[in-house]
Amino acid sequence: MAGIIARPGSMVIPLRDDAFFCTFSLELGALTWPHGFDLSPSAIHREMLAQGLLSKSAEA
Repeated sequence: MAGIIARPGSMVIPLRDDAFFCTFSLELGALTWPHGFDLSPSAIHREMLAQGLLSKSAEA
């Protein structure tokens, strides 16, 4: 999430506050916040892939 939160924009600025960040909820599998910002599972996957945070397991 650090990469997303560091981006410019009025929708991500509130997410930099830990207390506000913790107000998320799940709606149809997407992380959502009270001010209308949301992240779909595919957006989170793309971000993690771009940051090199995903790898295939040897067992997969």
